[in-house]
Amino acid sequence: MKKPALSIGLPVYNGERYLSKALDSLLGQDFEDFELIISDNGSSDQTEAICRDFARKDRRIRYVRSDENRGLTWNFRRVVEVSEGEFFKYAAYDDECYPTMLRRCMEVFRVGDPTVALVYALSERIDENSRVIPQKHGFNWDRVATSAKTPHVRLAHIIWRALHGQAHYGVIRASFLRRARPYGCITADWMLLAELGMMGKILEVPEVLFRLRVHGANTWNATSTALEILKLHNPAAKVLEKMLPYRIAVIFEYLKSVWHISLSPFEKMMCLAVAGVTPPLRNIWLWSLTTSGPIRKRLRQLTRWRALYPSADVP
Repeated sequence: MKKPALSIGLPVYNGERYLSKALDSLLGQDFEDFELIISDNGSSDQTEAICRDFARKDRRIRYVRSDENRGLTWNFRRVVEVSEGEFFKYAAYDDECYPTMLRRCMEVFRVGDPTVALVYALSERIDENSRVIPQKHGFNWDRVATSAKTPHVRLAHIIWRALHGQAHYGVIRASFLRRARPYGCITADWMLLAELGMMGKILEVPEVLFRLRVHGANTWNATSTALEILKLHNPAAKVLEKMLPYRIAVIFEYLKSVWHISLSPFEKMMCLAVAGVTPPLRNIWLWSLTTSGPIRKRLRQLTRWRALYPSADVP
């Protein structure tokens, strides 16, 4: 049997509220050569019934279910382990995408550059009712695309730009994904982007084709502390990791990502330096964005420089 060009992995637990919309948006794509792997982590709501109903109607769906909740990390890893496509895409139970998203991303890969690790599309944020949330900031957060020749330059760009991390819901070359660290650490989306960027190029489709839903049950919204996030992603985290302050823990994870990727000695050294220095500098910049709003608003009125617009979307 011919293997699909693309595997889509959708891990889910109790996702009945938004799951049908997510599945409709994936199955309605004008690129059809894919398998959709739904891994149900022991849901106790109507998730199973929804998935089985969709699977009966579309043979591209593979529905697998665990009898118990084995954790978010296990579920994200599982959809990769059972996938068969040359390319892979993570999908969330609560997000949506426009019908041309997969085709536009795959067209970039089909150009033939084997060094491209990830292709993603621009995104918009939507609320619980799928209404677009107006963008309030001017800086190009999450535009992590980079074709720089050296890994350390690509890494610096990604660390500086990654915020909501939705680029990791783009299409990934599966061989690159399998060389990355297994999913399962705090800010796992940032780390995956960083590792893919060190391995190859990240390209952007300059069209809004992905819809990131913001709601009260989002991981960061529903979980109150960084320690709880860490436990959610990595229940086996060591004591030292649990004791580290969040921003230090992020640097620590970037350093581990650099150490994991196969690089020349010089690039390894340069990437380690970038991983240690760039996050604190970025934190200072974020702090300036959240504390200098009135001043920058006035400067923007005088200069018309959009990047000076006060941001309500940074932590």
